[in-house]
Amino acid sequence: MLRVLTAATAAAAVLIPGAACAATKPASVTRAFSASTAEIANPGRGFFTYTETHLYADGTGYVPLDTASLEQARVDDAHTLVFRIFYLEKYQGTDTISAADLNRIRADFTAARAAGAKMVVRFAYTATSDADAPLARVLKHIRQLGTVLTANADIITAVQAGLIGRWGEWYYTRNFTRTDWSDRKQVLSALLAATPASVPVQVRTPQYKRRLLPDNARVGIHNDCFLADDSDYGTYIGDDRAWLAKQNILVGGETCAVSNRSGWANARAEMAAYHWTYLNPSFNADVLDSWGADGLASAARDLGYRIRLTSAVLPATTKPGVKVTARVTLSNVGYASPAANRPVKLLVGSSAAVVVPADLRTWSPGKSITLSVSFTAPSKLGSYPLSLSLPDPSARLASTPAYAIRLANDGVWSQADGTNALNTTLTVTR
Repeated sequence: MLRVLTAATAAAAVLIPGAACAATKPASVTRAFSASTAEIANPGRGFFTYTETHLYADGTGYVPLDTASLEQARVDDAHTLVFRIFYLEKYQGTDTISAADLNRIRADFTAARAAGAKMVVRFAYTATSDADAPLARVLKHIRQLGTVLTANADIITAVQAGLIGRWGEWYYTRNFTRTDWSDRKQVLSALLAATPASVPVQVRTPQYKRRLLPDNARVGIHNDCFLADDSDYGTYIGDDRAWLAKQNILVGGETCAVSNRSGWANARAEMAAYHWTYLNPSFNADVLDSWGADGLASAARDLGYRIRLTSAVLPATTKPGVKVTARVTLSNVGYASPAANRPVKLLVGSSAAVVVPADLRTWSPGKSITLSVSFTAPSKLGSYPLSLSLPDPSARLASTPAYAIRLANDGVWSQADGTNALNTTLTVTR
């Protein structure tokens, strides 16, 4: 059984009874790590698998998610995210979502979980008109859907605000004016209240965040007309671009039209500047095709976070019960910080894990990150391989390798247990 220590506990641990103090300083070794150029299927980032389904009034239209195809997309294409838009056509005029339909939605989360995927979720009432639902009904639906979202928060990368207007994009709407911001704020606030604090909620443009809840770090942006023209079809106005570049919030979306700005050079520059985490790989095909194979491969590698080891100074030889220190340096060469925090653990063989103090949300692009932790060497003589583990924070997912972060280095990843070898063995000897 793995013994987990906090960094503070490890650093303060008392030498085992009878253990002799080290006569000499524990020996250490310095390691350098080569960067990988591979596309990595890390959780909650990258190109996604697009899916949509409908709850039509006549009972047709619902196509459930298929675990096997989602798993194949994750393994073969590194698509760890599933975008899922649920169209609630039959509930435009009905307050209560049936238990049967809630179970259908719930089953889709179960399918994604079994596939090792996470989800970006949106609810909307129509894909063909402005026929959404009035505010009071929308709020009732949010409360009902919130039970499903809360139960599956560990596999949700984001909930897009949705619900208002055609496609849930808050524009072509029958029930919400463009001048009364208070009703839109009620929808956004209700979504935040109905979901756990770990779940980001994205709005369609920077102005919605800036006008409604500018200081709420959970509120991100989804830009669904990326590179379409100088304003991305109204996504940006005024100083929105300069404002967004300074934020550390979740950003993702899709392209929608070819323009004189939609080539790869602009795409790469803007995804980096605005810290994009995910992108639709299937729309707009003409835009994406114009990026070429190299551009698409580069986007697939760099969307979201891409954490790599650069060097480490690690204990190599010591006596039982002696306090030793490990120092690991990493860098983030992706476009964005990780959207969610998670544990960082230094594994000492298979018997102990030292929790390393860290907040991955602060690991911004281009930043050098140094992790330093002291711990007490094992009491038993032997050799203990050192590795770094970044498991999912959810107890339900922590032991599943698909939900662990793989570092962007050659020769470190263990698919079997989702850990990253530091290529050093700590030898405990008399």
